[in-house]
Amino acid sequence: MTMSKVAVVRCETYDEPIVSAAVEKGVELIGGVSSLVRSGEKIVMKPNVLYGTNPEKGVSTHPSVFRAVGLLLRKAGATVRYGDSPSFGGSSFHMRRAGLKQVADELGIVLADFDKGRTVSHKNALLIKSFEIANGVLDSDALVNLPKLKTHPLVRFTGAVKNQFGCIPGLLKSQYHVSLPDPYDFATMLVDLNTLTKPRFCVMDGVVAMEGNGPRSGKLTKLNVLLLSSDPVALDATACRIINLDPEVVPTARLGEKAGLGTYRLDSIEMVGDSIETLIDKDFDVDLPPKNGASANVRLEI
Repeated sequence: MTMSKVAVVRCETYDEPIVSAAVEKGVELIGGVSSLVRSGEKIVMKPNVLYGTNPEKGVSTHPSVFRAVGLLLRKAGATVRYGDSPSFGGSSFHMRRAGLKQVADELGIVLADFDKGRTVSHKNALLIKSFEIANGVLDSDALVNLPKLKTHPLVRFTGAVKNQFGCIPGLLKSQYHVSLPDPYDFATMLVDLNTLTKPRFCVMDGVVAMEGNGPRSGKLTKLNVLLLSSDPVALDATACRIINLDPEVVPTARLGEKAGLGTYRLDSIEMVGDSIETLIDKDFDVDLPPKNGASANVRLEI
């Protein structure tokens, strides 16, 4: 049976040299950059921006993680761009507020078009048979996903799978929230989007995570970890285990496995790098607003 590999790398600070070393270590653990990116490829980095705020507020992927991945891709010979579709307004404004545009300008990385898109059919989807995808994604050879580890009121956890939602331009995202109020329907849409725009690999920022009322207004807590994988479902499942949340209660997990996106099962995931047991936060607050009268606070015992 093929195992999905997830690199677990302890990283206790956003100091740039330390983050760069941690990212390089994690990439080597999942096969090395040459196995993930070819020289000359057009790669778009997709951080989690949501709504541009000061990096210290922990809403967005931290600029030092963005910098480290950008440098690694450039060294591999890739042509690198970046982008995300925020909750409202143009992406450039929010990228600057999140501290990402300044880093990109310094590295010579150009902002891709995430404000407009084109319709793409998805015949093998579980639910959504076509999406409008940002031009910046469609015009690239591959996408590198840079999620932030946070809680989410609808799907309980926002990580690699949820971060791909920003591949849909602008206000179109709000239409899905209106038309898919059921968390499992919304999660199915997210899985369909991922099987259409599957990232080449993912680097999750969990150095400082958000618990409680995420993904924007929660409490910041240090988890001191970066997670890397080519399997977004396995990456999210590993993050869930670190915050003591059973991945089975995160609807994108089983749906992602059903769609062939990846695996959430512990016996199908090879964790490499640092021990996950030393990073688990059993007090991490996932006590999200209850739905249909049932508590969403479901813990995992390891």
